[in-house]
Amino acid sequence: MARDPRGFAVKFRTEAGNWDLVGNDLAVFFIRDAIKFPDVIHALKPDPVTFRQEPQRIFGFMSQTPESMHMLSFLFGPRGIPADYRHMDGFGVNTYRLVNAASEGVLVKFHWKTQQGLKSLTQARAEAIQATDLGHASKDLYEAIERGDYPGWELCVQIMSDDEHPELDFDPLDDTKTWPEDVFPLRPVGMMTLDRNVTSHHDENEQAAFGTGVLVDGIDFSDDKMLVGRTFSYSDTQRYRVGPNYQQLSVNRPREDVEVRTNQTGGPMSYGRDQVGTNPHINFEPSGVAGLVEATPTGPAYEPYVGGSVGRAAIERKNPYGQVGKRYRDEMEDWERDDLILNLVTLLGQTEKGIQERMVWHFRHCDEDYGRGSPTAWG
Repeated sequence: MARDPRGFAVKFRTEAGNWDLVGNDLAVFFIRDAIKFPDVIHALKPDPVTFRQEPQRIFGFMSQTPESMHMLSFLFGPRGIPADYRHMDGFGVNTYRLVNAASEGVLVKFHWKTQQGLKSLTQARAEAIQATDLGHASKDLYEAIERGDYPGWELCVQIMSDDEHPELDFDPLDDTKTWPEDVFPLRPVGMMTLDRNVTSHHDENEQAAFGTGVLVDGIDFSDDKMLVGRTFSYSDTQRYRVGPNYQQLSVNRPREDVEVRTNQTGGPMSYGRDQVGTNPHINFEPSGVAGLVEATPTGPAYEPYVGGSVGRAAIERKNPYGQVGKRYRDEMEDWERDDLILNLVTLLGQTEKGIQERMVWHFRHCDEDYGRGSPTAWG
Protein backbone atom coordinates (compact mmCIF):
# COMPACT_ATOMS: atom_id res chain seq x y z
CA MET A 1 0.00 0.00 0.00
CA ALA A 2 3.02 2.32 -0.35
CA ARG A 3 2.70 5.61 -2.19
CA ASP A 4 4.78 4.75 -5.22
CA PRO A 5 4.36 4.31 -9.00
CA ARG A 6 3.14 0.80 -9.83
CA GLY A 7 4.77 -0.91 -12.77
CA PHE A 8 2.34 -1.92 -15.52
CA ALA A 9 3.97 -4.20 -18.10
CA VAL A 10 2.36 -6.50 -20.66
CA LYS A 11 4.00 -9.09 -22.92
CA PHE A 12 2.29 -9.54 -26.29
CA ARG A 13 3.08 -12.90 -27.89
CA THR A 14 2.62 -12.21 -31.60
CA GLU A 15 3.23 -14.23 -34.75
CA ALA A 16 6.40 -12.18 -35.27
CA GLY A 17 7.72 -12.67 -31.73
CA ASN A 18 7.26 -10.85 -28.46
CA TRP A 19 6.47 -7.19 -27.85
CA ASP A 20 6.81 -5.80 -24.33
CA LEU A 21 4.81 -2.70 -23.43
CA VAL A 22 6.45 -1.43 -20.25
CA GLY A 23 5.10 1.47 -18.19
CA ASN A 24 3.37 2.29 -14.92
CA ASP A 25 0.03 3.33 -13.47
CA LEU A 26 0.69 7.08 -13.79
CA ALA A 27 0.75 8.94 -17.09
CA VAL A 28 4.07 10.77 -16.72
CA PHE A 29 7.50 10.36 -15.13
CA PHE A 30 9.74 12.40 -12.81
CA ILE A 31 12.55 13.23 -15.24
CA ARG A 32 13.21 13.65 -18.94
CA ASP A 33 16.99 13.13 -18.85
CA ALA A 34 17.82 9.42 -19.00
CA ILE A 35 21.20 9.84 -17.34
CA LYS A 36 19.40 10.92 -14.14
CA PHE A 37 17.36 7.71 -13.95
CA PRO A 38 19.59 6.10 -11.27
CA ASP A 39 19.50 9.33 -9.26
CA VAL A 40 15.72 9.65 -9.10
CA ILE A 41 15.43 5.98 -8.11
CA HIS A 42 18.06 6.45 -5.38
CA ALA A 43 16.19 9.51 -4.05
CA LEU A 44 12.94 7.53 -3.81
CA LYS A 45 14.48 4.41 -2.27
CA PRO A 46 15.50 4.00 1.40
CA ASP A 47 18.54 5.80 2.80
CA PRO A 48 21.62 3.60 2.20
CA VAL A 49 22.66 4.01 5.87
CA THR A 50 19.39 3.99 7.86
CA PHE A 51 17.36 2.05 5.26
CA ARG A 52 14.42 4.39 5.81
CA GLN A 53 12.56 6.20 3.05
CA GLU A 54 13.20 9.84 3.97
CA PRO A 55 11.24 12.90 2.72
CA GLN A 56 14.47 14.89 3.02
CA ARG A 57 16.04 12.70 0.34
CA ILE A 58 12.99 12.63 -1.92
CA PHE A 59 12.32 16.36 -1.93
CA GLY A 60 16.01 17.21 -1.86
CA PHE A 61 16.09 15.78 -5.39
CA MET A 62 12.65 16.91 -6.55
CA SER A 63 13.15 20.50 -5.40
CA GLN A 64 16.07 20.70 -7.85
CA THR A 65 14.06 19.08 -10.66
CA PRO A 66 11.23 21.36 -11.88
CA GLU A 67 9.90 18.83 -14.40
CA SER A 68 9.07 16.44 -11.54
CA MET A 69 6.16 18.64 -10.36
CA HIS A 70 3.71 16.95 -12.74
CA MET A 71 4.50 13.44 -11.50
CA LEU A 72 4.52 14.62 -7.86
CA SER A 73 1.02 16.04 -8.31
CA PHE A 74 -0.18 12.60 -9.43
CA LEU A 75 1.84 10.65 -6.88
CA PHE A 76 0.87 12.65 -3.79
CA GLY A 77 -2.75 13.00 -4.80
CA PRO A 78 -5.32 10.17 -4.65
CA ARG A 79 -3.83 8.42 -7.70
CA GLY A 80 -0.67 7.77 -5.69
CA ILE A 81 -2.24 4.82 -3.85
CA PRO A 82 -4.59 2.75 -6.03
CA ALA A 83 -7.27 0.86 -4.12
CA ASP A 84 -5.92 -2.31 -5.74
CA TYR A 85 -4.49 -3.50 -9.04
CA ARG A 86 -7.89 -4.00 -10.69
CA HIS A 87 -8.89 -0.36 -10.23
CA MET A 88 -5.95 1.44 -11.80
CA ASP A 89 -5.01 2.48 -15.32
CA GLY A 90 -1.74 1.76 -17.10
CA PHE A 91 0.41 3.94 -19.34
CA GLY A 92 3.33 3.28 -21.65
CA VAL A 93 4.44 6.84 -20.66
CA ASN A 94 7.06 7.10 -23.41
CA THR A 95 6.41 7.94 -27.06
CA TYR A 96 6.87 5.23 -29.69
CA ARG A 97 6.41 5.20 -33.47
CA LEU A 98 4.00 3.10 -35.51
CA VAL A 99 5.46 2.36 -38.94
CA ASN A 100 3.64 0.92 -41.97
CA ALA A 101 5.06 -1.20 -44.78
CA ALA A 102 6.06 1.93 -46.70
CA SER A 103 8.08 3.14 -43.68
CA GLU A 104 5.61 5.95 -43.05
CA GLY A 105 5.46 6.62 -39.34
CA VAL A 106 3.38 8.39 -36.71
CA LEU A 107 4.06 9.03 -33.03
CA VAL A 108 2.01 7.00 -30.55
CA LYS A 109 1.32 6.79 -26.83
CA PHE A 110 -0.24 3.66 -25.30
CA HIS A 111 -2.87 3.63 -22.54
CA TRP A 112 -4.57 0.86 -20.58
CA LYS A 113 -8.00 1.90 -19.29
CA THR A 114 -9.41 -0.17 -16.45
CA GLN A 115 -12.90 -1.54 -17.05
CA GLN A 116 -13.52 -1.75 -13.30
CA GLY A 117 -13.36 2.01 -12.74
CA LEU A 118 -10.65 4.02 -10.99
CA LYS A 119 -10.49 3.72 -7.21
CA SER A 120 -7.86 5.08 -4.83
CA LEU A 121 -7.06 5.19 -1.12
CA THR A 122 -6.30 8.09 1.17
CA GLN A 123 -3.10 7.87 3.16
CA ALA A 124 -5.05 7.16 6.35
CA ARG A 125 -7.09 4.38 4.76
CA ALA A 126 -4.00 2.81 3.20
CA GLU A 127 -2.21 2.81 6.56
CA ALA A 128 -5.20 1.18 8.23
CA ILE A 129 -5.28 -1.62 5.63
CA GLN A 130 -1.53 -2.10 5.73
CA ALA A 131 -1.62 -2.51 9.50
CA THR A 132 -3.37 -5.86 9.08
CA ASP A 133 -2.70 -6.95 5.46
CA LEU A 134 0.58 -6.24 3.64
CA GLY A 135 -0.57 -8.04 0.48
CA HIS A 136 -3.98 -6.45 0.06
CA ALA A 137 -3.74 -5.63 -3.67
CA SER A 138 -2.31 -9.01 -4.68
CA LYS A 139 -4.94 -10.81 -2.59
CA ASP A 140 -7.74 -8.78 -4.19
CA LEU A 141 -6.56 -9.60 -7.71
CA TYR A 142 -6.05 -13.30 -6.97
CA GLU A 143 -9.45 -13.74 -5.33
CA ALA A 144 -11.28 -11.83 -8.09
CA ILE A 145 -9.84 -14.10 -10.77
CA GLU A 146 -10.52 -17.23 -8.71
CA ARG A 147 -14.21 -16.37 -8.37
CA GLY A 148 -14.52 -15.62 -12.10
CA ASP A 149 -14.68 -11.83 -11.78
CA TYR A 150 -12.11 -11.39 -14.51
CA PRO A 151 -10.65 -7.86 -14.65
CA GLY A 152 -10.16 -6.16 -17.99
CA TRP A 153 -8.33 -3.21 -19.49
CA GLU A 154 -8.97 -1.58 -22.85
CA LEU A 155 -5.85 -0.75 -24.84
CA CYS A 156 -6.04 2.71 -26.38
CA VAL A 157 -3.62 4.75 -28.46
CA GLN A 158 -3.06 8.44 -29.04
CA ILE A 159 -1.70 9.27 -32.50
CA MET A 160 0.32 12.33 -33.50
CA SER A 161 2.09 13.12 -36.76
CA ASP A 162 5.85 12.70 -36.54
CA ASP A 163 7.02 16.30 -36.83
CA GLU A 164 7.91 19.28 -34.63
CA HIS A 165 4.39 20.49 -33.68
CA PRO A 166 5.26 24.14 -32.98
CA GLU A 167 1.62 24.76 -32.04
CA LEU A 168 2.17 22.90 -28.76
CA ASP A 169 3.72 24.60 -25.73
CA PHE A 170 5.65 21.43 -24.86
CA ASP A 171 7.85 18.90 -26.63
CA PRO A 172 5.67 15.90 -27.63
CA LEU A 173 8.57 13.56 -26.78
CA ASP A 174 8.81 14.87 -23.20
CA ASP A 175 7.76 12.04 -20.86
CA THR A 176 6.87 14.51 -18.09
CA LYS A 177 3.94 15.69 -20.23
CA THR A 178 0.64 14.24 -21.39
CA TRP A 179 -0.94 14.78 -24.79
CA PRO A 180 -4.27 16.63 -24.50
CA GLU A 181 -7.03 14.14 -25.22
CA ASP A 182 -9.28 16.75 -26.83
CA VAL A 183 -6.62 17.22 -29.54
CA PHE A 184 -5.25 13.67 -29.65
CA PRO A 185 -8.19 11.45 -28.65
CA LEU A 186 -7.87 7.98 -27.19
CA ARG A 187 -8.55 5.36 -29.87
CA PRO A 188 -9.48 1.87 -28.62
CA VAL A 189 -7.54 -0.92 -30.34
CA GLY A 190 -7.98 -3.99 -28.11
CA MET A 191 -8.94 -5.51 -24.79
CA MET A 192 -6.97 -7.48 -22.21
CA THR A 193 -8.70 -9.78 -19.72
CA LEU A 194 -6.97 -11.67 -16.90
CA ASP A 195 -8.77 -15.02 -16.75
CA ARG A 196 -6.40 -17.27 -14.79
CA ASN A 197 -3.96 -17.06 -11.90
CA VAL A 198 -0.39 -18.27 -12.07
CA THR A 199 0.34 -21.85 -11.04
CA SER A 200 3.84 -21.00 -9.80
CA HIS A 201 4.47 -17.53 -8.42
CA HIS A 202 8.24 -17.84 -8.90
CA ASP A 203 8.21 -19.29 -12.42
CA GLU A 204 5.46 -17.11 -13.87
CA ASN A 205 5.86 -13.93 -11.86
CA GLU A 206 9.29 -13.50 -10.28
CA GLN A 207 11.10 -14.68 -13.42
CA ALA A 208 8.97 -12.65 -15.84
CA ALA A 209 11.22 -10.11 -17.58
CA PHE A 210 10.22 -7.09 -19.64
CA GLY A 211 12.14 -4.54 -21.67
CA THR A 212 11.33 -1.54 -23.84
CA GLY A 213 13.71 -2.90 -26.49
CA VAL A 214 11.54 -5.98 -27.12
CA LEU A 215 9.63 -4.90 -30.23
CA VAL A 216 8.14 -6.34 -33.41
CA ASP A 217 7.97 -4.93 -36.92
CA GLY A 218 5.58 -1.99 -37.10
CA ILE A 219 6.49 -0.60 -33.67
CA ASP A 220 9.66 1.45 -33.42
CA PHE A 221 11.47 3.84 -31.13
CA SER A 222 10.89 7.56 -31.32
CA ASP A 223 13.58 10.10 -30.40
CA ASP A 224 12.17 10.19 -26.85
CA LYS A 225 15.38 10.49 -24.79
CA MET A 226 14.03 8.60 -21.79
CA LEU A 227 12.86 5.75 -24.03
CA VAL A 228 16.35 5.47 -25.52
CA GLY A 229 17.88 5.38 -22.03
CA ARG A 230 15.38 2.81 -20.75
CA THR A 231 16.05 0.59 -23.74
CA PHE A 232 19.76 0.47 -22.97
CA SER A 233 19.15 -0.33 -19.31
CA TYR A 234 16.20 -2.73 -19.16
CA SER A 235 17.66 -5.74 -20.97
CA ASP A 236 20.89 -5.33 -19.02
CA THR A 237 18.84 -5.29 -15.81
CA GLN A 238 17.04 -8.51 -16.73
CA ARG A 239 20.29 -10.29 -17.59
CA TYR A 240 21.61 -9.32 -14.16
CA ARG A 241 18.37 -10.03 -12.26
CA VAL A 242 17.23 -13.28 -13.90
CA GLY A 243 20.22 -14.49 -15.94
CA PRO A 244 21.80 -14.21 -19.40
CA ASN A 245 19.38 -16.72 -20.94
CA TYR A 246 16.21 -15.26 -19.42
CA GLN A 247 14.46 -15.28 -22.79
CA GLN A 248 14.64 -19.09 -22.85
CA LEU A 249 12.44 -19.36 -19.74
CA SER A 250 8.87 -20.39 -20.48
CA VAL A 251 7.38 -17.21 -19.05
CA ASN A 252 9.49 -15.06 -21.38
CA ARG A 253 9.53 -17.21 -24.53
CA PRO A 254 7.41 -16.40 -27.59
CA ARG A 255 4.50 -18.60 -28.57
CA GLU A 256 5.33 -22.19 -29.54
CA ASP A 257 5.39 -21.55 -33.31
CA VAL A 258 7.93 -18.70 -32.95
CA GLU A 259 11.60 -19.26 -32.07
CA VAL A 260 13.69 -17.25 -29.62
CA ARG A 261 16.07 -15.50 -32.00
CA THR A 262 19.08 -14.16 -30.14
CA ASN A 263 21.99 -16.48 -31.11
CA GLN A 264 22.72 -16.86 -27.38
CA THR A 265 24.20 -20.24 -26.44
CA GLY A 266 25.48 -21.64 -23.16
CA GLY A 267 25.76 -19.95 -19.80
CA PRO A 268 23.60 -20.20 -16.66
CA MET A 269 20.07 -21.54 -17.17
CA SER A 270 20.72 -22.48 -20.80
CA TYR A 271 18.60 -25.42 -21.85
CA GLY A 272 17.90 -24.69 -25.51
CA ARG A 273 19.65 -23.34 -28.56
CA ASP A 274 18.38 -19.87 -29.45
CA GLN A 275 19.07 -20.28 -33.15
CA VAL A 276 17.16 -21.34 -36.21
CA GLY A 277 18.44 -23.90 -38.71
CA THR A 278 19.82 -27.39 -38.79
CA ASN A 279 23.54 -26.68 -38.33
CA PRO A 280 24.42 -26.85 -34.59
CA HIS A 281 27.82 -25.22 -35.28
CA ILE A 282 26.32 -21.89 -36.31
CA ASN A 283 25.39 -19.34 -33.65
CA PHE A 284 26.21 -16.16 -35.55
CA GLU A 285 24.79 -14.13 -38.43
CA PRO A 286 25.65 -13.88 -41.28
CA SER A 287 27.22 -17.27 -41.85
CA GLY A 288 26.43 -18.04 -45.48
CA VAL A 289 25.64 -21.62 -44.43
CA ALA A 290 22.76 -21.89 -41.98
CA GLY A 291 21.29 -20.35 -38.87
CA LEU A 292 19.58 -17.03 -38.45
CA VAL A 293 19.17 -14.63 -41.36
CA GLU A 294 18.56 -10.96 -40.74
CA ALA A 295 15.06 -9.91 -41.78
CA THR A 296 14.79 -8.23 -45.15
CA PRO A 297 12.99 -4.86 -44.98
CA THR A 298 9.61 -4.93 -46.69
CA GLY A 299 9.77 -1.26 -47.65
CA PRO A 300 12.12 1.69 -47.71
CA ALA A 301 14.16 2.04 -44.53
CA TYR A 302 13.13 4.70 -42.03
CA GLU A 303 15.81 7.38 -42.13
CA PRO A 304 15.29 10.06 -39.48
CA TYR A 305 16.81 13.44 -40.18
CA VAL A 306 19.68 14.33 -37.86
CA GLY A 307 21.47 17.67 -38.09
CA GLY A 308 23.90 19.59 -35.96
CA SER A 309 26.11 18.49 -33.10
CA VAL A 310 25.21 15.39 -31.15
CA GLY A 311 25.42 15.88 -27.40
CA ARG A 312 23.55 15.96 -24.12
CA ALA A 313 21.31 19.01 -24.47
CA ALA A 314 18.09 20.09 -22.80
CA ILE A 315 14.91 20.31 -24.84
CA GLU A 316 13.79 23.80 -25.82
CA ARG A 317 10.12 23.67 -24.78
CA LYS A 318 10.44 22.66 -21.14
CA ASN A 319 7.32 24.36 -19.68
CA PRO A 320 7.50 22.30 -16.45
CA TYR A 321 4.55 24.01 -14.76
CA GLY A 322 1.84 24.56 -17.39
CA GLN A 323 0.17 21.14 -17.38
CA VAL A 324 0.51 20.87 -13.60
CA GLY A 325 -1.38 24.12 -13.04
CA LYS A 326 -4.10 23.13 -15.50
CA ARG A 327 -4.52 19.76 -13.81
CA TYR A 328 -4.70 21.39 -10.36
CA ARG A 329 -7.23 24.04 -11.43
CA ASP A 330 -9.41 22.26 -13.96
CA GLU A 331 -9.08 18.49 -13.57
CA MET A 332 -9.01 17.87 -9.81
CA GLU A 333 -11.99 17.99 -7.50
CA ASP A 334 -11.81 19.92 -4.21
CA TRP A 335 -11.26 16.77 -2.13
CA GLU A 336 -8.45 15.66 -4.44
CA ARG A 337 -6.70 19.01 -4.05
CA ASP A 338 -7.14 18.82 -0.28
CA ASP A 339 -5.70 15.29 -0.21
CA LEU A 340 -2.73 16.37 -2.35
CA ILE A 341 -1.93 19.34 -0.11
CA LEU A 342 -2.32 17.28 3.07
CA ASN A 343 0.09 14.62 1.87
CA LEU A 344 2.67 17.17 0.70
CA VAL A 345 2.47 19.23 3.89
CA THR A 346 2.85 16.14 6.05
CA LEU A 347 6.02 15.03 4.29
CA LEU A 348 7.55 18.45 3.64
CA GLY A 349 7.15 19.16 7.33
CA GLN A 350 9.92 16.59 7.83
CA THR A 351 12.38 18.39 5.57
CA GLU A 352 14.72 21.36 6.00
CA LYS A 353 13.33 24.85 5.56
CA GLY A 354 15.31 25.47 2.37
CA ILE A 355 13.70 22.47 0.68
CA GLN A 356 10.24 23.55 1.87
CA GLU A 357 10.72 27.03 0.42
CA ARG A 358 12.00 25.66 -2.87
CA MET A 359 9.07 23.27 -3.24
CA VAL A 360 6.49 25.98 -2.44
CA TRP A 361 8.23 28.19 -5.01
CA HIS A 362 7.69 25.46 -7.63
CA PHE A 363 4.06 24.97 -6.61
CA ARG A 364 3.33 28.70 -6.90
CA HIS A 365 4.75 28.68 -10.41
CA CYS A 366 2.33 25.85 -11.24
CA ASP A 367 -0.63 27.71 -9.74
CA GLU A 368 -0.81 30.44 -7.11
CA ASP A 369 -3.47 28.58 -5.12
CA TYR A 370 -1.40 25.40 -5.30
CA GLY A 371 1.47 27.29 -3.71
CA ARG A 372 -0.76 28.70 -1.00
CA GLY A 373 -2.47 25.36 -0.39
CA SER A 374 -4.54 26.74 2.48
CA PRO A 375 -4.12 29.66 4.91
CA THR A 376 -2.11 27.43 7.27
CA ALA A 377 -0.87 24.68 4.98
CA TRP A 378 2.69 25.72 4.34
CA GLY A 379 3.31 27.47 7.68
